[in-house]
Amino acid sequence: MDNFPHLPTLLLVAAAVVALVLILNRFLFRPLNEILAKRASEVEAAREEFERARQVQEERMAAIEERLAGARKEAFAIREEAQQQGRDQRDEVLAAARADALATVDKAKGEIRAQVDAARRQLDDDAQGLARQIVEQLLGRPVDKEQS
Repeated sequence: MDNFPHLPTLLLVAAAVVALVLILNRFLFRPLNEILAKRASEVEAAREEFERARQVQEERMAAIEERLAGARKEAFAIREEAQQQGRDQRDEVLAAARADALATVDKAKGEIRAQVDAARRQLDDDAQGLARQIVEQLLGRPVDKEQS
């Protein structure tokens, strides 16, 4: 031991280091590793829960978008139907107005024909009267209606 004068000290320090490592491992590193492992598993569980929640949210958003698209389609169909009904009503009103206008025009034409016929008869009567007056003035005597 002369070559190693500090061997007992070295062995004592080595034993103290080994004891310290065992004690630190038992009371510090193992609990710390367990806490870290527990936190890592909690983080992984939280990530999995987040992923499930995100998938549920995406499914709900897809369902909402699908319902919204259906509602838009239904609203478009309702609007198109209302527009078609409006066009049909407009066509009916226009057809009734045209029929009424044609009836009014036909009635006016009938009245005009009657007035034209009455005016012709009046003109014929006036023409015969004027002709009689002219003949009477030319002949210088009255003319009977039966002679003409």
